[in-house]
Amino acid sequence: MRQLPFLAIALLAFAGCAKVAQEASITEHAMPTSGRGQLLPGSQVRASGFLRDYSELVPTKGVTGEWEYVKKGVDWRPYTRIMLRPMEVWINTAAEYPAIQPDVYKKIEDTVLRIVTQEFEAGGYQVVDKAGPGVLVFHYALTGVTPVRQGLLPSDALPLKAAITAVRYATGTESYYVALSGELEVLDGATGERVFAAVGARRSFATQLKSDQMTWDEMEDSVTYFAKQWRTRLDRGRGVTSG
Repeated sequence: MRQLPFLAIALLAFAGCAKVAQEASITEHAMPTSGRGQLLPGSQVRASGFLRDYSELVPTKGVTGEWEYVKKGVDWRPYTRIMLRPMEVWINTAAEYPAIQPDVYKKIEDTVLRIVTQEFEAGGYQVVDKAGPGVLVFHYALTGVTPVRQGLLPSDALPLKAAITAVRYATGTESYYVALSGELEVLDGATGERVFAAVGARRSFATQLKSDQMTWDEMEDSVTYFAKQWRTRLDRGRGVTSG
């Protein structure tokens, strides 16, 4: 596990929110929630089934719990426009209450669309609503999502159960992290051919014992991390510097 510098741990101890983890670039990879799809190579984790085919994915070198496919020989330089297909939510197969209310789903989708759009536009990309030459079509899903009955939740909480795990350090301090799993497929906008795909999970640190409901801040924090990763990978392929 990656060692966190003392100053970063101190910042988290005082801040008590996942956003600090994003701002300080403190994050950890985690194993995705297992679904009912194909076994991911070299693991006992099953994919959700969102991607049409997992056979081309390989473990990402040096990263735990992440698999990817990159089409060989792609010239990424012409891709300056992005099309975002509607997000999908795949429910955890072990969920006791496998339902999400439409207004909650809509708010999650709107949040993801806003964050991903802002990240790519900040990098000089144009977000469009039609596929074509020079367009990359992003199709993504939150996977392993565990809904809970909505009831009377605090205004900052989603009716989704978060994966909360305690991490104890040698100093005796204890942090709690929230994990979110996802899958992504990127298609060439002219041919519909897959040029990139990935499966993974990310966890961000919180610092206080809490209920197992995910908050909107934690959702936004994780989505921001994924969006930055996607843009950084594309920038690198195009030979440009990420801002």
